[in-house]
Amino acid sequence: MASTALQTTSERLEKDRVKMRVEVPEDALAPALEEVYRRWAKEIKVPGFRKGRVPRQLIDARVGADAVREEALRDALPRFYSQALDAEELEAIAPPEIQIVDFDVGSPLIFEATVDTRPEIELPPLEAIEVDQPPTEVTEADIDEQLQRLRDRFAELETVGREARRGDFTLIDLTGYRHDEPVEGASAPDLLYEVGSRQGPPRLDDELEGSRPGAILKFNDSVPEGELGGEPISFTVLVKEVKTKKLPPLDDDFAKTVGEFEALDDLKVDLRTRLSSVKKELAEEQLRGAVLEKLIAASDLEPPAKLVEGEFEHRLSHFTQDLKRAGMTMADYARQADMTELEIRSEIRAQAAQSVKAELLLEEIARKQAIEVSQEDLGREVALAAAQTQKDPQDVAKELVSSGRLNAVAADIMRRKALDHVVQNVNVVGRSVDEESSG
Repeated sequence: MASTALQTTSERLEKDRVKMRVEVPEDALAPALEEVYRRWAKEIKVPGFRKGRVPRQLIDARVGADAVREEALRDALPRFYSQALDAEELEAIAPPEIQIVDFDVGSPLIFEATVDTRPEIELPPLEAIEVDQPPTEVTEADIDEQLQRLRDRFAELETVGREARRGDFTLIDLTGYRHDEPVEGASAPDLLYEVGSRQGPPRLDDELEGSRPGAILKFNDSVPEGELGGEPISFTVLVKEVKTKKLPPLDDDFAKTVGEFEALDDLKVDLRTRLSSVKKELAEEQLRGAVLEKLIAASDLEPPAKLVEGEFEHRLSHFTQDLKRAGMTMADYARQADMTELEIRSEIRAQAAQSVKAELLLEEIARKQAIEVSQEDLGREVALAAAQTQKDPQDVAKELVSSGRLNAVAADIMRRKALDHVVQNVNVVGRSVDEESSG
């Protein structure tokens, strides 16, 4: 029996880039050829032959022997490539560049694959990384701020006869004209508008400030490109009323209005409890972000260009889609941000490089610490996704499997667990004993 073993050689082109030369005995292609002939035998119809029983010679005549071999090669090449990686003990981190060198009948298949491999990563000592513990204490100023927000939410509007100031509300008739014709989407009768909110045409807030009931304001204004055509619009505004907020007194009656509280002190205790929980969650998120930034900064890892390019394209695509949903173009955003489009792309590319570097570092930590993702970990992630989307957990699990995203979810969990390990082993200045033990 002829050998089906691959013969492989490799040469390192760059630090993390390798070219493999792979020789595959012709017999190794036989199973793939058999499968292709089987598929075509079911597809084509030849008088005198049952479906699935068409001889190879007739398939070659109808489809072409070369076409059959090329189809078999497409099917088998990923398997040959994977076997070659194993033989050379390489871990690819991106799709390869493959070139067929020889695929003649009667000769071994020879192909070359240029592979981007996982770089060798030297992890910095975690105990040398120092970050500050974000504050979690709830101050009296925090409580006062929340009480003020509640008063603002329960405030009543009171009509006044004076001029409008920032923070006041005005009842207006807003009409937009272009070429003396009303513009659909640029007019609003009986609009209750907060002065200073910047929710209307760009000049509206400045025009309203200082106006009195009965005033008629006229001004030309531009709107962002993509909204109402981007051409200037002439606005006429009739100021009907000026209203100011009347804040409720901060007493026990207010506490009863807000919720089921007997006294103002009970409301304050509830606010403190809620704020403490929120601050602790926010502090944990900030700490993890700071630790990851310090880990990246402490490593001299150069992220592979191919991975960075892929992440850049992914992020750029999402960014442009978000802009499109907002009715904006890249040029619109650049003008608003006072940046050039090139600067925006450079910023996205820098973010992509940091993201790739973070993933590689966390994956290396997970490998060295033998961190694994259990079925319980996956189950919790599925349950969380189901709760957020209001779907059945089994349906969510099936979607992840059918879409091929389950491995990506597992990788995310693994990286989070690796970051947990880092957070627990770096030097967090100001971290309490309880916070250390809770991690």
